[in-house]
Amino acid sequence: MQLSLIKDGATVFDIGGNIGWYALHIAKRRPHSIVYTFEPIPWTFDYMKKNIQLNCFQNINVNNIGFSDKVGEFDFFYDPSISGNASLVNVADKKDIHIFKCKVDTLDQYVENKNLKIDFIKCDVEGAELFVFKGGKNILEQQQPIVFTEMLRKWSAKFNYHPNDIIEFFRQLHYQPYTISGKNQLKEFNLVDENTLETNYFFLHNEKHLDLIKQFVIKR
Repeated sequence: MQLSLIKDGATVFDIGGNIGWYALHIAKRRPHSIVYTFEPIPWTFDYMKKNIQLNCFQNINVNNIGFSDKVGEFDFFYDPSISGNASLVNVADKKDIHIFKCKVDTLDQYVENKNLKIDFIKCDVEGAELFVFKGGKNILEQQQPIVFTEMLRKWSAKFNYHPNDIIEFFRQLHYQPYTISGKNQLKEFNLVDENTLETNYFFLHNEKHLDLIKQFVIKR
């Protein structure tokens, strides 16, 4: 579904790049696009760089930083047994956890400094998604990119918020949440509750993405 929403030539942000699978997939299928991928954990970042170099992609820009609503250096908790399990809190509740001090920026500041125009954001940061979006509120409001994000109750609870807080944040910016329904189809989503099974969500702007909404969203 993501590829259907990413035009070739788009600027894509892969926030929570891990070992580079998503960045490589988009870069291959959309060769005229540029993918900015962000991974704060040094070991994982080095692995991602090697993967990208081995595949000889020239349209991926790698960054050894994370995003939040504050700028600075912060402790990240990393479980070496699961490369994707790295976060600003110990979400795995493990004692044998590795701690790295990593550079963190805001989306607003990074985009302004680089003078970029973003078309699509993928965000998977193990529960800290709300803070990434808060740190990018100006860019989201001004540029209105498509957003694809993970939202899990068990992860967001570690950061003392609920996935519905993300939904409300985006609704204030005139976005609507959608989930995948069949091949290349989306359905409107309302609120997360105890029965919700979906974990991945798209946010489309009500006006800017109206043509995409008409094309891909199934009517109830």
